[in-house]
Amino acid sequence: MKTLSAGILLAIALSLAAPMALARPPGPPPNGGHGQERSERGGMSLDQAVERVRRDTGGRVLSAETVSDNGRRSYRIKVLTPDRRVRVINVGAGGR
Repeated sequence: MKTLSAGILLAIALSLAAPMALARPPGPPPNGGHGQERSERGGMSLDQAVERVRRDTGGRVLSAETVSDNGRRSYRIKVLTPDRRVRVINVGAGGR
C-alpha cells in the first residue's frame, strides 16, 4: 500500500510540474503563424508587440492574444518581470 501511495504522489507531482518543464525559453510564444503579418491597416503584428514588450520589460512573455474593443484591435500580453511579478500589458495594433 505504501508503494501505491508513493506512486500516486509521484504522478500528481509530475502532472503539476509538467507545464513548467515544457515551458518555452524566453521569447515570443508560438501562435500558429498568426501575428506574423502586419494588420490590414499597416499596424504592428502580434509578434512585433510581443517582442517589444519582452525587450521593454526584460521579462518572460507568458501569453499573448489579440483582442478587439469596438472594432479597435490591440494585443493583451502577460509577462513575468525580472522582479517576479506578472503584468498584463495592452499594446495598440494601430497603424503608424
